[in-house]
Amino acid sequence: MTYLSKALGFGIAVVATFAACAAAATLALGQSSLSAGNQSVTACTSSLAATRNVNNAGTVTQVNVAGIPVACSGETLSVTLVGSGNAPLGSASAAVGSCGTTCSATLTGFGTVSAANVVGYSFGLAGA
Repeated sequence: MTYLSKALGFGIAVVATFAACAAAATLALGQSSLSAGNQSVTACTSSLAATRNVNNAGTVTQVNVAGIPVACSGETLSVTLVGSGNAPLGSASAAVGSCGTTCSATLTGFGTVSAANVVGYSFGLAGA
């Protein structure tokens, strides 16, 4: 009886392993897309740039992102202010509205982040 339960357990483990490998085999990674089965997700842009506004106290009050491709219209843009060592200092998000040739977004609500501590930005776009 013990041998039968061990053999059955081993068989189930083998089947589960093959099923997991078969599911993973349907994923295809590309430079700007991830696809599984017949569905694919493509990136609307590969680079963004931003400027920031600073108040008299030296605090970042808003970040302006221009030159967003029309393909990103309707998506949610997230911006993180990055400090030394890639440490996140504050983040905000806003919807990219409908636009003509290029889009832009203004983000506020980063808290009290000193502009002197910001060394860069991290961007993220999430589809609608």
